[in-house]
Amino acid sequence: YMAYMVNELGNGLTTQRYSIMILAIMFKEAIKEDIIPPHMYPFSKIKLTRNNSSRSFLNKEQIQDLLDLNFKPGSISEIARDMFIFSIYAGGLRFSDVVDLQHQHFNTEESRIKKVIRKTARLHQFKMGTVALNILSKYHNENAEANDFIFPIVKNKELYFKNEETKHKIIESGNVLCNTYLRKIGKEMKLPFSLSFHLSRHTFATNAL
Repeated sequence: YMAYMVNELGNGLTTQRYSIMILAIMFKEAIKEDIIPPHMYPFSKIKLTRNNSSRSFLNKEQIQDLLDLNFKPGSISEIARDMFIFSIYAGGLRFSDVVDLQHQHFNTEESRIKKVIRKTARLHQFKMGTVALNILSKYHNENAEANDFIFPIVKNKELYFKNEETKHKIIESGNVLCNTYLRKIGKEMKLPFSLSFHLSRHTFATNAL
């Protein structure tokens, strides 16, 4: 089976490892329930390895360099940069949750975000510091309704709330757009990796550690 994964499927070491682990769990459960005897467990002598991977992230100096960049006010470049930085300082929110962030999700008195995460359906609560608050104040609108979006990526609120399929398409389109501009910004900064919105999550986690 491992030879098949390598030769036919072209799977890497990490994928092979996870596939075998799933089978191993099934065998252990079968042994636990006395469906098969323990000596039939076939994985005891198999060594499982994973691919070495390196996750890119921005260090403190690179974050500051990104903050110091000047863009035309209201441009996509500026909005994409601000959303990226905001994610870093708001608990590593995914793009779908940053673009979906509404005024009702932000408690001004407590400087706290409180919203249900789209992917996991879990409640995200995060008390924000100065950097994130400065970005929010930049996009603050006193006349905004509770369900208005904080970041002006979604142009048609009625269409966005029409159904989940439409919402997903709008989010994907916005993600592609922002990543296009982030890649350009990353090249201008001469970063040693391609800048994408997902790196805000890595950057949050790494700098938090």
